[in-house]
Amino acid sequence: MSNTVHDMGGVHGYGPIPLEENEPVFHETWEGRVLGLMMTASAHLKGNIDNTRSESEMMPPEKYLNYAYYERWFVRMEKACQTKGLVTAEELNEVWVGNDLPENKVADPLSPDDVRRNFKAGRNYSRQIDTPAQFAVGETVRAKNINPIGHTRLPRYARGKVGVITGEHGGQIFPDTNATFSGEGPERLYTVRFTATELWGPDANPNDTVCIDLWELYLEPT
Repeated sequence: MSNTVHDMGGVHGYGPIPLEENEPVFHETWEGRVLGLMMTASAHLKGNIDNTRSESEMMPPEKYLNYAYYERWFVRMEKACQTKGLVTAEELNEVWVGNDLPENKVADPLSPDDVRRNFKAGRNYSRQIDTPAQFAVGETVRAKNINPIGHTRLPRYARGKVGVITGEHGGQIFPDTNATFSGEGPERLYTVRFTATELWGPDANPNDTVCIDLWELYLEPT
């Protein structure tokens, strides 16, 4: 969540969030195909979830706001394939006009069973760390008021705000460094509960709270 247009928490002016009853997994057939393409390409791209999130966040605001969710995935995947040298811009243009790629650029797609198996397997982001916990459950902490250039999981609406730690989850991959392939840099992860009035002022519902999972480097004593 770098300081880009995607970080919309607590921001006014974008209208209500529509709630769709019985919402399907995919609204259009092409969305499922994009998911399959991404999972197939991931084996060759050797990326990680933090890097792909960062790539989406760096899209120009006019594109980010006008693309549907899976459109962002597709644009991100095209860029990654070019960056990693899997395909060139010229070859992609050939695909767009209906021509086939050279055989050496074609990978076998994943089967539906392969996709299901990959989803069920998941990924483990827990890592062993030897440093003692800086904070304890029940302790009051403040989220640091930082404005990083790159990817971070500390949303703007929580920066500088005070909350209470409600959970401690051990060492987890640190997204800020993982996004740039600078190393997993595991840090201790906490769940922090903030009141709505702390986040958004006295007009917010005093009975509402928001829980955010925050890494130790994001927090400081009050």
